[in-house]
Amino acid sequence: MNTEPPTGDDLHRMLVTMKQSVLDRADDRTPAPRRRGRRAGIVIGVIALLGLGATGGGVALGMIPQPFAAAPAPVATPSPTEPAAPSTPAAAPVEETPDPTPSATGTPTKGAFALDDPSTWTISGSEMGPVAIGGPTAGETDDLETAWRRAADADVCSDEFGSGWARDGAPALLVWSQGGKVIGVDLSVPSANPALEPIGPTTSKGIGVGSTLDELRAAYPGAAEDTARSNYYDTPPAQNAGTSWQIDTGSGPAWLKLSADGVHVESVEIGAYAQASCD
Repeated sequence: MNTEPPTGDDLHRMLVTMKQSVLDRADDRTPAPRRRGRRAGIVIGVIALLGLGATGGGVALGMIPQPFAAAPAPVATPSPTEPAAPSTPAAAPVEETPDPTPSATGTPTKGAFALDDPSTWTISGSEMGPVAIGGPTAGETDDLETAWRRAADADVCSDEFGSGWARDGAPALLVWSQGGKVIGVDLSVPSANPALEPIGPTTSKGIGVGSTLDELRAAYPGAAEDTARSNYYDTPPAQNAGTSWQIDTGSGPAWLKLSADGVHVESVEIGAYAQASCD
């Protein structure tokens, strides 16, 4: 084996061979050139995306990666306020309160008017049963004949002035007249009667001959003594003896006179009474 380094032509051929070998290996490692068509497609795509305009910008931008945007903070929505419930449901039944029933009083209820039963007659400021103030005397006293009888001995001066009427077990009647018309009626019992019981006609509140002063005042709180109609004693047998009490019946005044005991009513008067003398 020749161990001497090459020289001359040998060295030159060796160098040329080595150079060619290096070039051949370099060609083998060089990558193949890229195709121009792919690069042109990318460029055309980018241009198309950029040319979409305002309406397509959102799509183009969506295809291009953007920085991450934080989600918007949630906005608290106030809960609707519930309306206050009405104190009474709309569909609640309405209960009607009935009017209070008037409490019963001690006033007796009079029966139906009967001409032959004086206890059913009512005393008012204008009538004593069937006898009306202002009516013709003859026509008004005709109605009395059913329950009373004429008592001529009880007339005052004459029947045209004060005509008397009597009934067993009932107060006597005296009808005062003037000019042929009734001006007053007096219902009374004798002052000497020792025991007075409620008998005969009464007011609408049940007060009449035989009622007591306390009952009279309870039924008519506005009752007051009328001194012009009261009887006075030199020596009064009792307090209020002979005093006359005026009441308002609702249709005019009536006067109730107390007996000598000062407790019981002995007469009831309506209208006027004659002041003239019989002479």
